[in-house]
Formats: sequence, structure tokens, C-alpha cells
Amino acid sequence: MLSLITILDLLVLLSFGFALSAIRDLRRRRGCPPGPRPLPIVGNLLDIPKESSWLAYTEFSKKYGEVVSLVSYRSS
Repeated sequence: MLSLITILDLLVLLSFGFALSAIRDLRRRRGCPPGPRPLPIVGNLLDIPKESSWLAYTEFSKKYGEVVSLVSYRSS
């Protein structure tokens, strides 16, 4: 028969797995803006050159589409 600690350990692991799955599902549904796939830790840091970075951004906008902001700025 399983002890209480073993059952609690299994419940914690299952809860953690469920939480990770739910977070991943939310990210997929919400969707990220299109762009080059980031590397772990450094992200897209290596995709942008130090000089003439606007050219890289222009190429990204041609390849992945323009960035559209959903925030509107109003002066009061």
C-alpha cells in the first residue's frame, strides 16, 4: 500500500505537470507576434547586427509582417 507521502508526491508532480501544460496552452492560444524563433537564454540577441540594425528590422517586417499595436494613445 502506498504511504501518504508517496501519494502527496504524486499529486504534487501531477499538479506541476498540469500547470506547465496549461501555461503552454495559454501561450499557444494567445499567440506571439511572428518573428524569428528565439534561442534559449539569449533570445534573438544574435539575430540583430550591431551596425545598421534598421536593415535587419526592415527584413524582418518583410518576412514576418508589420507589428501592429493594440494600444491607443490619447492625450487628456
